[in-house]
Amino acid sequence: MCAPAELQAQCLRPWLLDQLRVHGEPLRWAITAAEPSAGGAGLQLQVEAVLIP
Repeated sequence: MCAPAELQAQCLRPWLLDQLRVHGEPLRWAITAAEPSAGGAGLQLQVEAVLIP
């Protein structure tokens, strides 16, 4: 799952929830890691989630 590079921080939560809903209803989720992206222009986030099918 890749977020658009121009996505602003305040839009991250709604965008992420939309992406998770493709797979089920999010019960809980968390950003568990953040690392600089390969190009150095942003962050690559690792997300863990519990979904209800």
